[in-house]
Amino acid sequence: MRIVLVRHGHPGITPGERQPIAGTELGQWYRRYNAAGLAPASSPPDSLRDITRGTGCIVASDLLRAVESARVLAGSNEIQLDPNLREVGFPEGLNASIRLSPGMWVMIARAAWLLDRCDCDEPLRLARRRAARLAARLDDLAYTHGSVVAVGHGWFNLFVGRELRRQQWRGPWLVPHGYWASATFERESTAGRRLA
Repeated sequence: MRIVLVRHGHPGITPGERQPIAGTELGQWYRRYNAAGLAPASSPPDSLRDITRGTGCIVASDLLRAVESARVLAGSNEIQLDPNLREVGFPEGLNASIRLSPGMWVMIARAAWLLDRCDCDEPLRLARRRAARLAARLDDLAYTHGSVVAVGHGWFNLFVGRELRRQQWRGPWLVPHGYWASATFERESTAGRRLA
């Protein structure tokens, strides 16, 4: 059995979305980022297309950039959307008026989130629980279909990869997080499964 975790392609955010913002504006910026689809020029590597072409099941986050990435990979194959593949939680804003690049604020927000130092729509402990549930679902899909490609997001894929290893899947300790990056997890069909 095989599960391939894929991060979506480069999102189609406008140059204006890269301008410095205040920490208090971070939530507004992130909602615009979440609403962005895939950049027209963003294309997956041929090796990833080949993996997806031969897979038994394709599942994707329901955020537009992931849906459009999955469609590029899937061709005419069906895609299952799963909101549990969404990115980890994000704060509405950080209490700072200083203006920094959105990328810098995202790094600061992620550090604050990991340290439980910000109000967030999904705390770390809940993201870990969601990752465990999703890993179990991907395990079931792989058992049924033989292979699964899951198109999600950089941070959440890290948590899902950790949970897959806990569930006796063999794969990388660190899931790559670049656009179109992928990580393959494998195991025998009966390894780690309870027999009825």
